[in-house]
Amino acid sequence: MGKQSGTNPVRVAGGPYAVRRGRVVRVCAWLGLAVWVAIGTVNAARAQTQATALPLMIPSATTFDVQGNLYFAETGNQVVRKVTPGGIITTVAGNGVQGFAGDNGLAAAAELDSPAGLALDAAGDLYIADSHNQRVREVTAATGIITTIAGTGIAGFSGDGGVPTAAWLDLPTALALDAAGNLYIADTGNHRVRRIAAATGLITTVAGNGVEGYAGDGGAATAAYLDSPNGLALDAVGNLYIADTHNGRVREVSAVTGMISTVAGTGVAGGNVQMFGGDNGAATAASLALPRGLTMDAAGNLYFADSANHRIRRISTTGVITTVAGQGTEAFAGDNAAAVAANLDSPQSVAVSPVGLVTLADTGNERVRQLDAQTTPEIHTIAGLGTTTLGALTLSGPNVTAYGSGSVTATLAATTNATGSVTFLDTSGGTQATLGTAGLSSDTASFSTSMLAAGAHNLVATYAGDATHSAAQSAVLAMTVAPLGITAVANPAAILYGQAIPALNGTLTGVLARDAGKVAAIYSTSATSLSPVGVYPIAATLTGSAGGNYSVSVTPATSLSIAQVPSLTGLAASSSAPGMGLPVTLTVHATSTTSGVPTGKVTLMDGSTTLAAVALTAGGATFTTSSLGLGVHNLCATYSGDGNFLPSSSATAELAVGAASDFTMTATGVTSQSIPAGSAATYSFTVGLVGAAMASPIALAVQGVPTGAISSINPTYIPPGGAVTSFTMTIQTPLPLGALERKTRPRTRNASVKGVLAILLLPMIGFARRRMGNFGFIAVACCIIFATLTTGCGNRINTDNASIQSKTYTLTVTGTATGPTGNALLHTAVVTLQVLQ
Repeated sequence: MGKQSGTNPVRVAGGPYAVRRGRVVRVCAWLGLAVWVAIGTVNAARAQTQATALPLMIPSATTFDVQGNLYFAETGNQVVRKVTPGGIITTVAGNGVQGFAGDNGLAAAAELDSPAGLALDAAGDLYIADSHNQRVREVTAATGIITTIAGTGIAGFSGDGGVPTAAWLDLPTALALDAAGNLYIADTGNHRVRRIAAATGLITTVAGNGVEGYAGDGGAATAAYLDSPNGLALDAVGNLYIADTHNGRVREVSAVTGMISTVAGTGVAGGNVQMFGGDNGAATAASLALPRGLTMDAAGNLYFADSANHRIRRISTTGVITTVAGQGTEAFAGDNAAAVAANLDSPQSVAVSPVGLVTLADTGNERVRQLDAQTTPEIHTIAGLGTTTLGALTLSGPNVTAYGSGSVTATLAATTNATGSVTFLDTSGGTQATLGTAGLSSDTASFSTSMLAAGAHNLVATYAGDATHSAAQSAVLAMTVAPLGITAVANPAAILYGQAIPALNGTLTGVLARDAGKVAAIYSTSATSLSPVGVYPIAATLTGSAGGNYSVSVTPATSLSIAQVPSLTGLAASSSAPGMGLPVTLTVHATSTTSGVPTGKVTLMDGSTTLAAVALTAGGATFTTSSLGLGVHNLCATYSGDGNFLPSSSATAELAVGAASDFTMTATGVTSQSIPAGSAATYSFTVGLVGAAMASPIALAVQGVPTGAISSINPTYIPPGGAVTSFTMTIQTPLPLGALERKTRPRTRNASVKGVLAILLLPMIGFARRRMGNFGFIAVACCIIFATLTTGCGNRINTDNASIQSKTYTLTVTGTATGPTGNALLHTAVVTLQVLQ
């Protein structure tokens, strides 16, 4: 990370450089420098403390500066140490108190909390992943002042695109710098890798989308799934390498494309399965177990701690993977012998010195070890009690003890009584926690294990030494703390089938007083609201921050009882008053008074007569019958019940069966009429409906109509429903043929006679005029005209062929229809017609 020029450099707010302005800051800086010098003097006075004479607690991250000084995070002691090439160890950050304090003061006086990642820039400024403080902090080489450059102390994710001091981190554990001074952070709990840009001072995500898992190879790194990344390295061209720890892989983010790919490991989802394989083959086909702590040498070879395989492995520039240290046994052995034959214990990081020496944090062994430069490299301890005498401090105690009990004893092998105290550590789970200290008495110190949580523990005792006794560290004592058995008394419960499971409760006894309020029982059963009728045991599960330290049994055995539930049966008929012979559909529903669907059969009764027994489908059934007789029927449905439902009966449904559907047809008014030929006669009829309304129209027709007559019926049919119940029939008779002839023949004869008479009288007209004059002429003419006229009139009233004839016709009117069951219905009405000729 490049420095800004000027006498008073100004740090960008929230960026990797804190702000120093004004006189007060300058005074503080000088004071801080003075204190740093003073502390340096004290360190120099104490000095010359060999790194191999000081017990370590969880050495983790390692890195070198250009002078060959080794820096490592001693996570369990909350400090960062430096070991010179001559083997002298000093503290450069942290006062050994677990907490957060000291920003803008001397780093050696600050409080850290589980430092886990380190990086050094070209100016020698040290960057620390202060993991449990959810921060990244910087120690300036020139002044020794520590400041926060990223994180607020709140565990979470936020702040991308803004100043890093306002961002939220979650368990930052590894750091790396590229050639441009950009700082990369393994934001482990957020399953991301984030970058603080040297040019802008802003923080962004460069890999991981925040989802814990494995996915995304071949795509953008920011869209990929990571799982607890815990190691970072960059090559000379800026490609980023990530120890995707719980995915059992090492992955690469291309500097050019931003795409992510796997360069080592076949991967195990979740990552906690220990697997080893693939040496001397392609790294992408190898099996890894919790890879951590990456570094790159000058030749471009990538090293990493294959932590759960207890090895240090190398990926060559050709992609071939090999083991360079450790043979896979979790223990301590092999110093001053071939590195590949040594025993390591959960190494967490690896670094390469400026002269190419591979250096590793052998975390579980509380040492920093280094490979020499021989053709077959040997391994040596360079920090931690690597020279302690075997058996100088022993730790004894039970291998199994119950939670809340037990103790261990540390014994120092000394000829004279030593002074001071023994520190007891728990190194299980790849981390180290200080349990406490106990003063030596007759070279022994005891410590209660009653506060240890249930589970597996690896206990270690360390002694810092006094004026006449050397420091010592014990071997690991494996102890299992068994959960303490307690009793839950559950309250019994009972419900009906289909009811919701009630809240179950009870009492808990046997919890230690110190855990009061930290343990609770949740009572449950395998039953659901629709579990079959029966008895179901009630179980108890412990919750709370101390719940994992106990095992619980429900005593005496208690159960949830599920009983049959009442049912409801309903019956409905498709018609309440059907005609006899018509089908009636009976619909039955059996329902629950809670929830669920009854099964089984329903019996349909007509009074005391069984109509049918039908099976329920989805709680319902139908039955259709046409055999109900005339009269009133009292129908009922009885549900027989099943394993979950009690029997029930419906209310009685009354159904009145009426007469079968039919009709009558009757002539009304005058049923016998006489009319002259050529006249019309009209008759009236009524239709009466019997039983249920007709479903089809009644077609009307007439037979027996006189020849040539025209019949018409209005309306031509009776529609269904009974709205129309009458009709008329009209018969239009034709004129008889003889009547037409009589009208024509007399007129022809009379005309001939009249013409003859007129001709015969013409001479008389002329004679009369001569003999009688005008008056006589007029009289004769009048007589002739009168005679002519009287001849025609006499013909019109001639009745010599007028004897009256008549003919009687029987007219049959027929109505036809289709009954509700498809049967044919037919009825007739008869009227008489007399036609006069």
